[in-house]
Amino acid sequence: MEVWDGEIPYVTPFRRGGPATVSSRNLPFALVLAYLGVVVAVDLVTAANLRLDVFAALAPLTAAVLCTYRQTVFVGILDFCLMVAHHAVLTSDVAVNRVGSFVGNALMVGASIAVAWLRRDGDALLERVRATGEAAQRALLRPLPLRTGSVVVDGFYVSSQREALVGGDIYEVVDTPYGTRVLIGDVRGKGLGTLGAGAAVLTAFREAAYHRRDLESGVRAMEQGLYRYHRSAAYQATAGASADDVAQRASEEFVTALVFGTAEGPAAAPGADGEVPVEFVDCGHLAPFLIGSDGAVRELRTPDPGLPLGLGDLSPQPRIARRVALPADCRVLACTDGVTEARDPRGGFYPLAERLGTWAALPTPELLAELRADLDAHTGGRLQDDAAVLVMERAPGCDAAGAVSG
Repeated sequence: MEVWDGEIPYVTPFRRGGPATVSSRNLPFALVLAYLGVVVAVDLVTAANLRLDVFAALAPLTAAVLCTYRQTVFVGILDFCLMVAHHAVLTSDVAVNRVGSFVGNALMVGASIAVAWLRRDGDALLERVRATGEAAQRALLRPLPLRTGSVVVDGFYVSSQREALVGGDIYEVVDTPYGTRVLIGDVRGKGLGTLGAGAAVLTAFREAAYHRRDLESGVRAMEQGLYRYHRSAAYQATAGASADDVAQRASEEFVTALVFGTAEGPAAAPGADGEVPVEFVDCGHLAPFLIGSDGAVRELRTPDPGLPLGLGDLSPQPRIARRVALPADCRVLACTDGVTEARDPRGGFYPLAERLGTWAALPTPELLAELRADLDAHTGGRLQDDAAVLVMERAPGCDAAGAVSG
């Protein structure tokens, strides 16, 4: 068993800040009403032969684009009543002008309401599609935090693709008869195009976690699941027109992963030195960080990390689980390279180790909130890659036998 031995990096304090944005659904409505009021006021004080109803008609048209359906109907009816009353009833004695004003304004208002109706239906359809997509994505990646008998895993996930909840990063926590199994991984690429490979690895992990006692065989099952996905007819239909194109794309699609395993029951209880055994297999992923109760932040590196999933055939050496003893009160933070390689406007990488040292004494929810906000501030809210962060710690109330007490 290995016991962690490392250095504590020097940490400098910093400040975080960013512009606040306030949005209101009623602001466009108020602006449209103000515009209509100005046009009506000018129309009333100018000569009768100077007609401004064409300019007033821009109010319902603008409302149809920016406001809700009910607000558009209100603006349209108000515009129609004001313009018809002024140009067709009060100031015109010519029948043709009265009919023209009535018909013209009615057509403009009707067109505006029709546009607003179509826009409302389109928004409703988009909302249903978004809700369906969200349900499908949540089935792939369950919302955090996740808890087993002895471990609580919290974190966050940010997709680089707009309107998407998931992308190229994956994670899972499984409570098995052999202990807790935790996965974090990163599919090469980003966005929704990586969902197939990520789903293949996740499915294999969930199945293997219940039927494979050791981590090494579970990792082999995950890699086999990725190979099966690359050989599937659906993948080959989208990968390219020729077998060479399919082979080329499959060879370039791999998954870096960290798989953690903790025991259950008496085997998970801290020893006389207050440490608990943890196993993990590194498949070419970023090294995790250990956050001690004393505020120390240390990086847990493996001397020989394995190849990413999908590239295992390139090496004759099998992936080996490393066994370490960690303090029972420490936390383990694992992330994907979307965090460490996030760049600021000047091209600087995100200094994760320094930031963690600043927040090491915070409870996990607060630490994650600070990290998420600071990552947004560092990148200006424009992540170039998907980002996932997991923080693992022993569950509160976990007794010496490794079960939840009370």
